[in-house]
Amino acid sequence: MVYVKEHYGRLGNRMFITASAYGLARLHSCHLYLPPQITKEMNEVFNLDLSPFLISTTTFNLIIHNTTDLMTKIAKSAICQYLPELTRPNAISRGHMFELQGYWQSYLHFSKYGEDIRERIFTARQPVLEKVSKLFIDIYEQKFAFKPKFSLENHQSFKNQLA
Repeated sequence: MVYVKEHYGRLGNRMFITASAYGLARLHSCHLYLPPQITKEMNEVFNLDLSPFLISTTTFNLIIHNTTDLMTKIAKSAICQYLPELTRPNAISRGHMFELQGYWQSYLHFSKYGEDIRERIFTARQPVLEKVSKLFIDIYEQKFAFKPKFSLENHQSFKNQLA
């Protein structure tokens, strides 16, 4: 299992640690646990879809407090660095609980799943898209005296229009 216990920093830091935890969980075919504070904050901005890896707080607590199956807890702290040893086979093996601590700000922990992360996890919610589109419309009006029309059906469509 890969999990995050504490939440550090603001939204960008939480995005990195979420993406890193997701990438490591996928790479090692593990379950993933994020505390409710992180998932709540992420769900305010994104249509967060971490299935089928994310487990509930109840399940996490059952695993943590299970005295019959002894799990080995490993905690790693990172501060804006890549830990290549974590991408080796069996770096996080069955019977281990791997906790991410600190600031996991290296895309290399999740680069293999970058497209999945962009398309399933960090897709903006409709109100966020509307705010961003208004910001870009205002910029276009001020700089170019032109008011573009953006359609906001979905995140991908909006990204393509901005490009």
